[in-house]
Amino acid sequence: MKTTAKILSALLICFVFTSCDDDILDVDFDTTVKATIVANVDQGQETVNESVVLSLDNNDTHDYLDKIKDVTIKKLTYRIISFSGDSQGSVDIDFYADNITLQTEAFVVNDAYNSATVFEVTDISKLNTMANMLKNNNHTTVGITGNTVATEGGMNFNIEVTAELEITANPL
Repeated sequence: MKTTAKILSALLICFVFTSCDDDILDVDFDTTVKATIVANVDQGQETVNESVVLSLDNNDTHDYLDKIKDVTIKKLTYRIISFSGDSQGSVDIDFYADNITLQTEAFVVNDAYNSATVFEVTDISKLNTMANMLKNNNHTTVGITGNTVATEGGMNFNIEVTAELEITANPL
């Protein structure tokens, strides 16, 4: 009877340790990362190409950077947060992450600033591609490239990029 109890106990312990799934230790949390693209367009300048690094490293994620299993972009937006210069100056740009064009927009920059226009990327496949870049590299380069028209003087404007993320990490 003692031998049977020992064998059953040993089998139970083996079963418990071999059936544990690493996924049970995963932690899921939400975080928001931001970056600001600084754009300076001189009078008569015909093109713009500005970028910034959007990093996954912040207070929420720092301890998990090498343990991240999945990144989901719940929402990706950009908006003009400051403007000075030619009030009729316009852009026709591609908003991108690394080499992926996320969205194309054409607008008068001052109008977008004054109306607090928020541009949102909604293409799920492009958001998933960007999320994989963040997961694999902990950062991505976001930017704008395209044509500008500023005939009454130059333009200076800042574009705030905001990514609302869901992170899955395994702390062990």
